[in-house]
Amino acid sequence: METTEKFECDDIYEAEKLSSLTAVQEDNSTYIHNIADVIENEIIIILKDKSCHSILMKDSSNAMKLKELLSQILQGKKTISKSSFDHYVTKITITQ
Repeated sequence: METTEKFECDDIYEAEKLSSLTAVQEDNSTYIHNIADVIENEIIIILKDKSCHSILMKDSSNAMKLKELLSQILQGKKTISKSSFDHYVTKITITQ
């Protein structure tokens, strides 16, 4: 089953950044290694190259919703099939 989750970011730059960080790689995985922290409306993601990237969401509820989805993806419960953005909204299509 495929569903699309929408996440409201602080601005178009943050939406584009989130879309690129959650993009599907050639081996159908993502480049995300872990979630470092969520501080109010900011989520900090650790990539497989060990670099950290901050994404500013519209509010703390969007940040927590994104953290939950990324946790499920990292645990292998869900898989990202597509990621895109439109203005300040990032759309992540997932399969279970």
